[in-house]
Amino acid sequence: MAVLLTRHWRLAILWALSLVAVSVISAQAQRGRPPGLGLLTVQPTLLFGNDVGFRIERSQDGVPVGRVVVRIDGRWVDTLAPESR
Repeated sequence: MAVLLTRHWRLAILWALSLVAVSVISAQAQRGRPPGLGLLTVQPTLLFGNDVGFRIERSQDGVPVGRVVVRIDGRWVDTLAPESR
């Protein structure tokens, strides 16, 4: 009986230690991010309707391939997607 009780205590202690380890790892992951990383600092300009277009440059297997363009001061200008960090 004593061996069975000791086995249960060991299991309970290992389980508790695993919870502590997961908590520490989670806290470190959250602390690594600088605050406000995903917040915009500049008010974005919203373009819609007649100011956005798709310039088709070629077709690949029946699928149009091209660029997203926007109209600024009457001129169509290419766009660039922001790079991932």
